[in-house]
Amino acid sequence: MPASRPAIVTLVVLVFMWTWNEFLIALIMTPSGARRTAPLGLATFQGQYTSETAPLAAAAVIIALPTVILFLFLQRHFIRGMLEGVAK
Repeated sequence: MPASRPAIVTLVVLVFMWTWNEFLIALIMTPSGARRTAPLGLATFQGQYTSETAPLAAAAVIIALPTVILFLFLQRHFIRGMLEGVAK
């Protein structure tokens, strides 16, 4: 198990990023908007506030923050997992 930790952490980070940034399935499956994903909420927010860039930029930073924090905490394992097969 210790040898596979970097690969598992890499998989967890990539799946989290893929799930967090889901746009199309959430758009199709939730027409009422009751359970929106963060990017879908940003697209709706952008449609409401198109002229003001400061609120859009702040919302984009808030939406990207969980992914950045997860990557920063697991960066060492993530890089090791990505480079594991290269050095052999």
